[in-house]
Amino acid sequence: MAIAPVGYKTQSIDTAVDAEVYLFSLWRQMDLTQREKLMLRVFKKAAIFSLTGIKSLYPNASPDEIRYHYVRKRLGLNIAELLNSPEYNKELMIEDPIYLARKVAVLLESLGIPYYIGGSVASSLQGEIRFTEDLDLVVNIKSTQVQSILDAFSKYFYISEIAIDDAMCGRTSSFNIIDLETTEKADIFVMRSDAFAISKMERKQLYIPVNRPKSDAIYLCSPEDTILQKLVWYRMTKNDSQRQWRDVLGVLKLQGDRLDFDYMQKWAVELSLSDLLETACTESGIEIFF
Repeated sequence: MAIAPVGYKTQSIDTAVDAEVYLFSLWRQMDLTQREKLMLRVFKKAAIFSLTGIKSLYPNASPDEIRYHYVRKRLGLNIAELLNSPEYNKELMIEDPIYLARKVAVLLESLGIPYYIGGSVASSLQGEIRFTEDLDLVVNIKSTQVQSILDAFSKYFYISEIAIDDAMCGRTSSFNIIDLETTEKADIFVMRSDAFAISKMERKQLYIPVNRPKSDAIYLCSPEDTILQKLVWYRMTKNDSQRQWRDVLGVLKLQGDRLDFDYMQKWAVELSLSDLLETACTESGIEIFF
């Protein structure tokens, strides 16, 4: 049986330390392509369970009605009503956030817009896999590119010019797009101009799947920046988001000594996150000194 370091916490209270250590050792042996496949099974399984429940509740529903109830359950009444209009109503296709990420990435790259994928999709590839409702991307958009974005994306996505304008002007931090085929949603965060935001964009990492065309490559937030950003979000919730905290521990446990701790410590000091990073490292079985 594995002996846990002092302060170590498992991801779930019903998981024994030795079982978790073994599980993370198995995940650590996987490359990103294998972890992507594992993650996709989680997403597909959740979508199938959701559809099965809807069909059980509405056994006589038409395909359009099934799509409406599926979108309502996933994204809420307002979006379900919006996508129920003839303009957007299409046959439902079940996909996952990685499919959506590649679809968005192709359009952004064609417009010369730098981006990276962050949030729980990044942390699932870099740490513990979990289901998430949407995809988070950070993009470096210039005001002169807004019309090009609208023109390129409106063929395939629901996208709001007003929402983009609000994000570009700083009234909000992000805008949403919804894939018309799959009803998958992405939250597009407009890159800020502070030093940490610039550093995250500069350190993004290209993920090229094994035995797949280079066109399938996507940029991910670095593991170090995934940890730091999730600690920022955790602090914004007044240390109350267990999902964010669990994601942080998952990335720390999986990446281990492959992480650049000097970089993380530097930014933890800059962002007033030193206490949170130290606690997260302790609960992940990592010794770190400030």
